[in-house]
Amino acid sequence: LEIKKTHAFNTIIRPPGIDTEEYFDPERIKTIEWHASHAGCTYEEIVEKWKDGMDQKTAWKNFCAYCKKYMVDKKPGQWFPQPIPVGYNIIGYDLLIARRLAKAHKTGFPMGEVNKIDIYDMLFSWMENLYEPFDLKMDTLRQWLGLTSEGQAHSALVDVFEEAEIFVRFMKFQRKQSSIQKFKGAFAR
Repeated sequence: LEIKKTHAFNTIIRPPGIDTEEYFDPERIKTIEWHASHAGCTYEEIVEKWKDGMDQKTAWKNFCAYCKKYMVDKKPGQWFPQPIPVGYNIIGYDLLIARRLAKAHKTGFPMGEVNKIDIYDMLFSWMENLYEPFDLKMDTLRQWLGLTSEGQAHSALVDVFEEAEIFVRFMKFQRKQSSIQKFKGAFAR
């Protein structure tokens, strides 16, 4: 449970059609404005940054190759041969996008399909009976947990590192608890 920041995958994807007028519909304009406000830059700077990005197909193939580096041989006792996706709200957001990209670019899914850990669900199970935090938004959690961002919050890479810190801390805590709790025969009558 060690975060290896120097091994992170990070790229900016050039949205398909960004050079056309049709791309800039009201919904996309709102999205670009949101990114600009969170990055502390202009709308135009976000658009230029995205236009300079890598095409989607190449970025996806690079991500698949990156994930493949972390696959292990399946053998007895090895439950998880593929990388396990872990993140905040990934089940309802990130993994849907990843499946869409895998289908669009005719690749296999580069991560485990069965095992996945959504930190949102993990935190809910630990905190649902507490008075604080009053919600489980990442901005609320950052402040409540005392996370100090190394960069701009809502930047994908910064968010990934913060989510990794939360995950590692809670996994270490759970491991301690599971090592002292007696599970075997716990439901025997």
